[in-house]
Amino acid sequence: MILNKLFKLLIDLAFYLMIPILIFFPGTILYILFFPEQAIINVNTPFTENGFGVKAILFTIVFFVLFVWFFLGFYQLRKFAGQLLKQKLFSKEVIKSTQKAGRFFIACGLGSFIFIAITSILTNEDRISITFGTSNLSLLLFLLIVGVLFLLLSDAFKKALFLKKENDLTV
Repeated sequence: MILNKLFKLLIDLAFYLMIPILIFFPGTILYILFFPEQAIINVNTPFTENGFGVKAILFTIVFFVLFVWFFLGFYQLRKFAGQLLKQKLFSKEVIKSTQKAGRFFIACGLGSFIFIAITSILTNEDRISITFGTSNLSLLLFLLIVGVLFLLLSDAFKKALFLKKENDLTV
């Protein structure tokens, strides 16, 4: 029970720390678009050498969409943690939330892999750097693994719920 509370607390903390990013990111991009010569916000994105043009806007929109997918995956993970805390492990809500979390994390991980590859090609780097230790690619691979794990958990919970219903009918 203590681990369930700790898990829920950590998920809630990460979730609430992501909310300001979700809210302020679009406003920050609009601010940069309307005031390109501003010096308050330092933009470290590709394609901004000649100002904040179409490529930079597309880059930031795709980046934001990937972040929203990650955020939605975390939202589903938060719902799952709440069900864990209520001791409702074998329910349709748990199955749906783990399945949705897995799908959002996989979409974010695969989308990020594709995004990194396209960005490296378009910025004429023609290379994707792989480093040992913690790198972007290893974190994205971990995100994919977590997504697949949640899909596996969803399937296991679905089978367990079916077996529980069958057991309840035979008693």
